[in-house]
Amino acid sequence: MPSTPPVRPVSPVLRTLVLAPLALAAAWTFLTLWPAAGSTDSLFAWAMSPVTATLLGSAYGGAAVMLLLAARARSWAEVRVVTAASCLLMLLMLAATLADRAALHLHGGPVLGFFGAWGWLAVHLAAPPIGLVALGAQYLTRGPAPARTPRLPWWVAGPMVSGGAVLVLLGAVLALRPEGFAAHWPWTARPLDIRALGAWAATFGAALLLASREAELRRVRSGMAALVLTGLLGLAGLVRYGSRIAWHQPAAWVAVLVLTALLGLGLCGYGVSALLDPPGDRRPPREVELA
Repeated sequence: MPSTPPVRPVSPVLRTLVLAPLALAAAWTFLTLWPAAGSTDSLFAWAMSPVTATLLGSAYGGAAVMLLLAARARSWAEVRVVTAASCLLMLLMLAATLADRAALHLHGGPVLGFFGAWGWLAVHLAAPPIGLVALGAQYLTRGPAPARTPRLPWWVAGPMVSGGAVLVLLGAVLALRPEGFAAHWPWTARPLDIRALGAWAATFGAALLLASREAELRRVRSGMAALVLTGLLGLAGLVRYGSRIAWHQPAAWVAVLVLTALLGLGLCGYGVSALLDPPGDRRPPREVELA
């Protein structure tokens, strides 16, 4: 019997220039924000409320796990949603940073904060051109793609699509009107904080929409792990700094709802993927994929 040709692999350039470095950067950001959420004035690129710090740190912690898993993947089909979501986040965070760069420790302050601010800005400025090079290398990496057929039942695809659309809309609203939201936020927040939270909301939403399009949850298990970890860490952070939150404000409960939804979707995605896409279920590859 003829041997089955390997599926389209992950480009070594993409793995080396994007997935691995972003995994390390996300892990470093998590370690800077989540454990020391009350010390952003001296340790991070800009000062923020411990509540904001723990929420952003939770998202970066989930992203670190997702990117580490993606960096170990062999096929492009397993990492394209991760890659798209990561590129979107870097662009949105760059836009947020440039719009509110006055909030960064770019002109002095604590040494770690000063270097952190310039490092943050440099990473986000360098990410787009490096990402284009890596995506170009991936485009030139050819090979058969595994078959993809619509296999998600409506009770799986429905929550993913609706939740993703709501998060994208929420992220857009937060990014466009940060000043108005900051004035009525349930904890102390600057416009940059609101824009950063909006960037993450939009990224999670876009990732859910792309994951539903993939049709096979086995391909996006690293993203499901990110949802679970982000939800758990975020809810723990809200409990940790609950005394700093104005719980009579509706936005406080929106944050709880979003984190709970991320946790629930991640857990359900993992469970359903084990039933619909068991690890031993491997379909023969189809013809060479061009996109």
